[in-house]
Amino acid sequence: MGMTKKQDARIMANIYGKRLTQNFRSTYGLTCYHKDMKKLFLVSVLFVLLITPITVGGTELDDQLTETQQKLETARLQKEKARQELDYLESLKAQYQSSLNNLQYNFSVTQSQLSVTTDTLNTKLAEIEETEKELAEIEKRLAIQEKNLSQVIRTNYMLSGFITAPTFLRSSQEHGPEIYMYKRAIANHTKKQLIDLSDQRETALEIKDLLASIKAELETEKSALEQQQQYLASSINTTKIDLDNAKNQSVNTQQSLAGIDQQISSLTAIQQQILAAKAAAALKSTTVGDVAIDGNAIDKAAPKDGNVYFSFWTYGWPHRVGMNQYGAFGRAKAGQSVDQILTAYYANTSIVDWTVPDTITLTSGATIPFEEDYLMGIGEMPSCWGNPSNGGLEALKAQAIAARTYALAYTNNGALPICTTQACQVYVGASKTAGSCGEYWRQAVNETKGRVIVSGGQPITAYYASTAGGFTLSSQEVWGGNRSYAQRVADFDANGNAYDGPAHGDSPWYHKAWGNDPWLSVAQVTDIMNGALLPDSYNTIINSISGDEIIAALKENNLTYIENLTALEIIDENGNTGANTATVSQVRAYFNDGSIVSVTGNRFKFVFNLRSPGTDGIFTTRFDVITAAEL
Repeated sequence: MGMTKKQDARIMANIYGKRLTQNFRSTYGLTCYHKDMKKLFLVSVLFVLLITPITVGGTELDDQLTETQQKLETARLQKEKARQELDYLESLKAQYQSSLNNLQYNFSVTQSQLSVTTDTLNTKLAEIEETEKELAEIEKRLAIQEKNLSQVIRTNYMLSGFITAPTFLRSSQEHGPEIYMYKRAIANHTKKQLIDLSDQRETALEIKDLLASIKAELETEKSALEQQQQYLASSINTTKIDLDNAKNQSVNTQQSLAGIDQQISSLTAIQQQILAAKAAAALKSTTVGDVAIDGNAIDKAAPKDGNVYFSFWTYGWPHRVGMNQYGAFGRAKAGQSVDQILTAYYANTSIVDWTVPDTITLTSGATIPFEEDYLMGIGEMPSCWGNPSNGGLEALKAQAIAARTYALAYTNNGALPICTTQACQVYVGASKTAGSCGEYWRQAVNETKGRVIVSGGQPITAYYASTAGGFTLSSQEVWGGNRSYAQRVADFDANGNAYDGPAHGDSPWYHKAWGNDPWLSVAQVTDIMNGALLPDSYNTIINSISGDEIIAALKENNLTYIENLTALEIIDENGNTGANTATVSQVRAYFNDGSIVSVTGNRFKFVFNLRSPGTDGIFTTRFDVITAAEL
């Protein structure tokens, strides 16, 4: 794939002449090409054959028929695999919906409990206030009675001192019993009042202490309910986002190929089959996996027949959200630490020590140790990257933390089960740490034990994908639903070299032409461009009408159509020539000796994936186009 930036960016100008044009028109005529496509579509097949001149004998025709049948069967199996992926995503949606329903119910119950607790607390606070008032009144009356008793005692004492013996004798004889009883009654009454007030004070103090204890318990309960409510609200929000993502992912296998903002239901059945087949052909893995791919095994040379061919090359695979795994490998080789790697890909986050659950439950029903079994068995990055000769141990550590974090977020800290396929994250079991390189993955897990990526105090849904192609995308761009930690990243070093590109991680998916026959003739590219020039109202039939019908429709609508294509040019988001940004803004065509017409990158991608031959596809928003001569 060794091409310069200039070669990556644009199509070499017209390099074919009148003879070549005539050859294309006679040999690769659009009418013949699309009539044969229609024949295949009539039997609902997913594989589009490249039409070539039939100048072969009977044996060769038999061979071609056998090959065609094999290709049709392969396409059928690919479609079935895509359907299985979609069925799983539907079950995932149901799981998220069930979780959301439970969370919303628990939130409602907690809200009611909090309301009751708050009302009870307010009542107890009012009772405490009233009791404190009563206690103050008792204290006041008690002080008065104590003062009165003291006064009575003092008065009696003083009176007794002024009575002489004769007087006392005479008085005692005449009124002694009455005076005695009177004094005794006053003393007893005062004493009783003091005792009553003392009892009241003691009772009030006991009530006050009891109410204070109840108040403390209610405040603790209220605080716990408020924290639970906040957690449930956060969980509901996260689950809603995950549910939305699952809904989007259930159509993403097909709709990501469409390249336009439309529901997959707006496509015809045959269009869904075309996109599903192409997606199935590519949907072997969304992450690096346990074994690195040999980049040399996926290149295909252009035909050497003297004609011009175009090839459309995609940067990155598949969704490009979150950590770029080959980019992490490239950063590790460049000397970056695990924290530097994770900070580069997950914005607005912190890496903290977290109390992880002892076990995790798989969707199979098995419950296994979280750190020592589940994480040790995650097969999402080649263990051999950690070999000192490869320099990727810090990337393995980053993967371990990302996998741990993703599992915690996905399962609500272990409360829910997790699948073991790429729909969640791949678990391969004990084989991951076996063999000559297994020690490096074990080291990565052990040295990052308990470390997770958090935002807002909670583990994030730590997305990762094999290759970003120089730019990661935000979750908003890919699935909808903004997440502060999943934002665009220009993944280049100071010299402009992509961390997942040849200078660093050297991903086989960094810059790749997808499909079983990635070289298109001038006539085929002209056909695709003309299809892209049609209004959106033609979308439902864009895959089935012939090239002549497309041109007729363009003429009928007084729209430009292309003849004698001379060059294509890729325009980035800044209006510059080349695939220099995360997304292609426009594809520009030059034709008829100087005429120019453009379509949006998404529009071109949509039509390309429906009209291109075989399993050819453009799988991301960043792509470019080259000619065989440029290789």
